[in-house]
Amino acid sequence: MGMKQKIMIVDDAEINRQILMAILGDKYEYVQAENGCQAVHMLQHDLTIDLILLDINMPEMNGFQMLERMNKFHWIDEIPVIMISSEEKRDIIERAYILGAEDYIRRPFDAFIVRRRVQNILNLYANQKRLKQMVSDQIYEKEENNNLMIGILSHVVEFRNSESGEHIIHIRMITELLLRCLVQKTDQYHLSESDIAIITTASALHDIGKISIPESILNKPGKLTQEEFEIMKTHTTIGADIIRQMFTKSEKPLLRSAWEICRWHHERWDGHGYPDGLLGEKIPISAQVVALADVYDALTSKRCYKNAYDHETAMNMIMSGECGAFNPLLLKCLYEISPKLRMVVEGDMGEETYRQEADRLAADVMKKKSMPYSDRAQRMLESMQERLEFFSSLNGGIQFEYDHVSRLANIVNWNEPPQYRYSVMNIANQNCFKYLSQKDFHRLKDALDATTPENREFSMSIMLPQGNDYEWCDLRIHSLWSESSPDHYIGAVGQVIKPQHVTSELPLLDGLSEGENADGKDIRAAFEHLKQIFDIVRLVDPTHNVVMEVDDKGILRQTDQHCAGFWENGENCANCISARALSQKTMLNKLEFTRRDMYYVVAKYLCINGTPCVLEMLSKMNEGRWIDANGTRFLLDKSRGENRELFSDALTGAYSRRYFETYLTHMEGMECVEIIDVDHFKQVNDTYGHLAGDVVLKDITAAIQSCIRSTDILIRYGGDEFLLLFPKLSEKNMLEKNKKIKKAVENIVFTEYPDLHVTVSIGGVCGVHPIMEAIHQADKLMYENKRML
Repeated sequence: MGMKQKIMIVDDAEINRQILMAILGDKYEYVQAENGCQAVHMLQHDLTIDLILLDINMPEMNGFQMLERMNKFHWIDEIPVIMISSEEKRDIIERAYILGAEDYIRRPFDAFIVRRRVQNILNLYANQKRLKQMVSDQIYEKEENNNLMIGILSHVVEFRNSESGEHIIHIRMITELLLRCLVQKTDQYHLSESDIAIITTASALHDIGKISIPESILNKPGKLTQEEFEIMKTHTTIGADIIRQMFTKSEKPLLRSAWEICRWHHERWDGHGYPDGLLGEKIPISAQVVALADVYDALTSKRCYKNAYDHETAMNMIMSGECGAFNPLLLKCLYEISPKLRMVVEGDMGEETYRQEADRLAADVMKKKSMPYSDRAQRMLESMQERLEFFSSLNGGIQFEYDHVSRLANIVNWNEPPQYRYSVMNIANQNCFKYLSQKDFHRLKDALDATTPENREFSMSIMLPQGNDYEWCDLRIHSLWSESSPDHYIGAVGQVIKPQHVTSELPLLDGLSEGENADGKDIRAAFEHLKQIFDIVRLVDPTHNVVMEVDDKGILRQTDQHCAGFWENGENCANCISARALSQKTMLNKLEFTRRDMYYVVAKYLCINGTPCVLEMLSKMNEGRWIDANGTRFLLDKSRGENRELFSDALTGAYSRRYFETYLTHMEGMECVEIIDVDHFKQVNDTYGHLAGDVVLKDITAAIQSCIRSTDILIRYGGDEFLLLFPKLSEKNMLEKNKKIKKAVENIVFTEYPDLHVTVSIGGVCGVHPIMEAIHQADKLMYENKRML
């Protein structure tokens, strides 16, 4: 006996659900929902429903709204719906059919009609599913047969050529890896998923022409003579001819790719290949990719005329041009997939570790088996996209990519000539860190261990050898984490680069902190040097909120300028780092805004002629420079376009999520943290449209900003969720702010949508650290408040 078909009954009246189940009997399995909202939630977790019986008039989400949601998620294509209603109006019935309902049954129920129509719809959809499966199975079987025939044909060549039985497997694997990396870097080749599959399959036929080469030449252990080599070269044109003879009037894409690959997989980027001496992009991309895959596997495989080279040697030979010239973009792709090639070719990963990693990934896939293929593929490419985004913002220096599974680091030193630029190092080898001092090594390890999926980046200064001397360099690291298993660390990418400003100028800051009583004349001299680095350099007394100056005699005096005047606040700064630097006798840094510009601020405690004060050094973000602060380096790089627009949400004008994630460490210590969420926002979009939703978000942002101080930080944290950070605010004042915010939102009048009214739910905490824990607790409180609505 087969499994029972599953029917979902969606009706707010339990008596109606019971009547339907009594009519249909125990031959079906039943799932019940009291309204459309509950039904949609159930469908999000279980799409194995065979039929839905759907009422129209229900609270929270009616039947029509549920049909609209099923259309949005394309569930209506897979799950048939029969509307059940006492409505007899023609326009109601028409709307049900327009939205995708298969049938419409009126109350009161006729038991025979209900049973017959339910069975008819179930039979119809079951037959459609069987037909789809049959077609799918036929396509799969045909594809398998094609792959099998290609495999047999290519292995015949391998057998005659005495090559490894894994050669074709390796070529196909490397080809696909290169292609997938390539499409992430550029769209100039217009490669679709179908193109990648075709080229990967066709790559197995690249040496089919060797079937006609004499075995005495194919398997000769020594170097070929010039005459023998000329004969060997003919396998390209012979293979292309074999494929050409298979062409019909309707040329197939697979045959076209196979023909290109067979004929041109020995062409080279500089035109010094064979048989046609094609130059650069005149070589089809399919042949370019297979040529590179073929060279790598030939180098790392044992042949009758040579032993196998190790991975590093093969990579160095290819990158240095010993094997001919290749497309520079493909060489970058080869470098990026290098850790995967190393694991496969040399088995550098221990068998147990590899098995555990495979089991983990398999478990991930099983958990996601209901996810569409495109979503699963996206998950696999996300970590590669992170790498690309990180490196695209950097130029020069030494770039590296660390793979935690293989324990390998791929290193590119852009200061070296091309032949010495690329290298691969095993992190387990102690020589990998021979240039780092023990202190720097432990600092680096501790900083990397402290990264999390929410806080991935850090920067630090390290001493590296330069000839016979040492110099300060700036190290920036971005850790990588699995998206499908958020707590799973998979590696890191980074860059080491010399500071953009002369390091001899920066020790001035250290010199000023040597004694408790600096000389005013030394300060004046230091000012001239510091002004070459920073846009604004000034002395302030945060205790009295005034700007200080040193006169010609080196005497420190107060001016009539208010130190907060520069920030256009009109009042004292609520989160003044100069006040903190003074009280802690240290150096601190932060980001701060005027109405027009964003500044990176360094505040350093000084004691000049016995008077305590603070040296403030300000740099506009759009100028771009490296600034030393508290022993770490902070990148302010014009090439990354870091200005206020980058950190502002385009729709609302609040700070963006990117601002928060980039400067997370600078927001620690906020006294109060809140999460604000718009109530029933999805219903606004569903009822009034997305344009209305945009208006709601913009007006709510304006309402919140009207209730907070200029020093408070409002961030659009998610779609309709805001993060609000309060420096120096008591819990009592926070609760008062919340009342003002809620009232301001409730009083919003949407002129274009007069019947639209919105509210917000707020959750807030005070004195909770670190900030991510504060956000977590605030978010939890917000949802508790929302459930009370």
